[in-house]
Amino acid sequence: RFIKFNNGSCVYEADGFQVTAEMKQQYERDGYIIIRSVLSGEELRRLKEALENDDGIMKHSYVVGDDKGRCNRMCLWNHPGDDITGMVGRCEKVAGTMEKLLGGEVYHYHTKLMMKEARTGGAFVWHQDYGYWYKNGCLFPDMGTVFIAIDQSDTENGCLKVSQLVSIW
Repeated sequence: RFIKFNNGSCVYEADGFQVTAEMKQQYERDGYIIIRSVLSGEELRRLKEALENDDGIMKHSYVVGDDKGRCNRMCLWNHPGDDITGMVGRCEKVAGTMEKLLGGEVYHYHTKLMMKEARTGGAFVWHQDYGYWYKNGCLFPDMGTVFIAIDQSDTENGCLKVSQLVSIW
């Protein structure tokens, strides 16, 4: 069960969310689906608190420049761990949904925390994930990306832009 919006996105409902045939068709046709509220307000608050209070995040983060000379910070890790970030990546809402969309078992490839200052921070330059997946030994694009905005995200402060599928590999 899910609520569908006119723009093609839907809302995660904790009491019985299921990936429908319509959602799977949209994912296969467009290369993405938007599911709002995968994390509850309380889950999101706890995740944000954990990320903001983890000294390791800043210690292991690094600066990434954009094509206009502005900067952001990024922290990347490959093992999901036992903390809240690892639990989010392994939970049924995330991993289970991806298994249904991709048609089989999934594994955690990496977590990437992108830290961008609103209005002043740089952009993360447009890219296609499969390019670096292939370079890292994943020879087929049988993977997916889950994007969870920790803060309010809109066009004014720099939200994620998603492009419709342009080719099949």
